[in-house]
Amino acid sequence: MQNIYLSPHFTLAEMCESQTAEKHGIANIPSSEAVANMRRLCEGCLEPLREALGLPIIITSGYRTKALNRIVAHSSERSQHVLGQAADFYIPGSSRRELLIKAFRQIILDEGIDFDQLILYPNFIHVSYMSRAANRHKLTKANGHGTYCGLSREQALAID
Repeated sequence: MQNIYLSPHFTLAEMCESQTAEKHGIANIPSSEAVANMRRLCEGCLEPLREALGLPIIITSGYRTKALNRIVAHSSERSQHVLGQAADFYIPGSSRRELLIKAFRQIILDEGIDFDQLILYPNFIHVSYMSRAANRHKLTKANGHGTYCGLSREQALAID
């Protein structure tokens, strides 16, 4: 796959890279519509977050074909990853949890960052983006074992 930049710091290759796909021989090749969605995700959320934090963002899961999505643990048939509208990421550093919480809060508070769904997991963040007009700003915390808790803005900002 060509290393096309979707925004100044994010490439199509990193948004489609998957060790699970490689392990299972799945070609994780997006449609042109999924590429356009990934570009919107990068431009509307990931790139502004990276600029605000001044830190690299490591994508652990971006686009997934339906075949790949079916074998990923705890994935939904309605996953926005399949549409190229979602990414899971972490911020590298010795205080990884603190950096995740900082990024989680930054996304919520920064008017220049938009999102559809934001889920805080113990070791990463899931963020999705559809379009400025359609984003729901849904906040969630993963509790483990496939359980989730919806959060108000105030509850989300109080997480430490």
